[in-house]
Amino acid sequence: MDIEKFSTVPLFEGLDYKQVSELLKLAEDVSPKSGDEIVRQGEPGDGFYIISAGSFEVLKAGSGESTVLARLEELSYFGEMSLVSQEVRAASVICVADGRLKKFSAQKFSELLDAGNLTAYKVVHNMCRILAQRLARLEERMVS
Repeated sequence: MDIEKFSTVPLFEGLDYKQVSELLKLAEDVSPKSGDEIVRQGEPGDGFYIISAGSFEVLKAGSGESTVLARLEELSYFGEMSLVSQEVRAASVICVADGRLKKFSAQKFSELLDAGNLTAYKVVHNMCRILAQRLARLEERMVS
C-alpha cells in the first residue's frame, strides 16, 4: 500500500499516516478492464472509489445519448456521496484504460461513523468542505 500517495487525496486531508492506513485496510481492491462499468447512473450507491491507476470517464445519460462530464485519472475519486446518502448514482463511471481502484464500502464506513470513529468524521468533514467549494463555484458560474 502506498499510504503516502493516498494521503494526498482531498478527502483524506488532515489525516495522519496511521489513519490513512486504517482506512485503506478497509478498502477492497478492484481491477477493472477497459470498457467495464464501475457504477451505473440510477443505481443505489454502495461506496466510493479512489483511482490507483488507469483512466475513467464519468457519463451522464440524457435524451438518447450520454455526455462525458469528466475524465478521471490517478488519485481522483468518485461516489463519495454514497458514504452519507442513500440516493441513487447521479452518473455512470466507465473504465477507459485498464485500472486499479480502492473501493470503500458505504456500509463499513457507516459502521465507523456509528462507532464514533474520529477518522470517519474527518473524512465527512472534508467531504462537506469540498462540496461547499463546488457549490460556491457553481453559484459563481450561474451569476456570471
